[in-house]
Amino acid sequence: MRDLLETRGGVSTLFVASTTTIWSISSNGESESLFEADPGVEIRAIDRSPDATAVAALLQETRELSAMSVAFIDTATGNETRLVSLESLAAPGPGESPTRIDWSPQGDRILVAFQDGSIVQIPVADDGQPERIVFDADGYDVLEPSWSPTGTTIAFIAARDNGRDRSLRLLNVADGTVSEVVSPPEGQLVVEFAWMPDGVSLLFTAGGEPGGAVSGIDLWRVDISGKNRRLVASAGSVAPVARISNIQPSPDGRSVAYSVLVPGAGAPVVDSAWVREITSGLGFKIALPSVRSVDDIWWTDKGVVLSVTTDGNNTQTPGVKTLFQVTRDGVVEPLWFAPLAGTPVPAAPPATPAA
Repeated sequence: MRDLLETRGGVSTLFVASTTTIWSISSNGESESLFEADPGVEIRAIDRSPDATAVAALLQETRELSAMSVAFIDTATGNETRLVSLESLAAPGPGESPTRIDWSPQGDRILVAFQDGSIVQIPVADDGQPERIVFDADGYDVLEPSWSPTGTTIAFIAARDNGRDRSLRLLNVADGTVSEVVSPPEGQLVVEFAWMPDGVSLLFTAGGEPGGAVSGIDLWRVDISGKNRRLVASAGSVAPVARISNIQPSPDGRSVAYSVLVPGAGAPVVDSAWVREITSGLGFKIALPSVRSVDDIWWTDKGVVLSVTTDGNNTQTPGVKTLFQVTRDGVVEPLWFAPLAGTPVPAAPPATPAA
């Protein structure tokens, strides 16, 4: 267990955003409100710089949807150091709203993805202006674009036919060419992906369309050439129609953390979370309390952190966003609770022993 969680390169500070606030949370459990959006402005997405000295935040005015911008925030002071307007790059309306922001591994560019499938890059330098990346999407919607560790390519999910046709593709930023990495057979689709730290391979989940004859979603690894595809973890070991989700490889590429969903009343529910060695397939189950959803996973200098939404007792007591840290000996410890409006941060529950 310790070998799986003993990884180099994990971060010591996490940055978590709500609709209007960005929090800074250390792996020791210290937290503070780093940034508050102005009234009438919402935070759509955030990403930290590779050296953790800054956070880029997508901001959008609630009354004027075309009033979108990227704010650069100093993590030492919480001050906004630069604001880049995106109004000239997108027309008003929800179909043009930004959905994702991704800082390049070299720290020199920001990627902003829009719901219409376009991708904008912003040089981090003070005088850098945003510009669209020109490429042929071939009639597909572009979903979840993400920089490669080398910063020369962008991986994305190409979707069409209302999401029933989803493949994994690569965009060469230099010349705008697009190549296909994974095109599942009919009746199956790529659900999500993550870059491996080596930059020459990716993890992805694929399986049957929900509601179809085969709906299990398994975890795979594949080279960027599309070759050497191999199974990392089968969701079928949990349940016949289980789905692996929230995949996050460790910084050294040895292990992967993920959650498993199973069918529930009206929507999938969280069954479990796992850490697994990619080469051998050995892994262990994380002993989480009952949660409504697993929203994100990070690797830290102390282990793995899972962002979850806890189960609320009823409509008057909704679920609370909570961070649980899995230490190297497998113990699950509460790290942070999102404070409710007008209340202090609630007390943390006791640690949960390893499964």
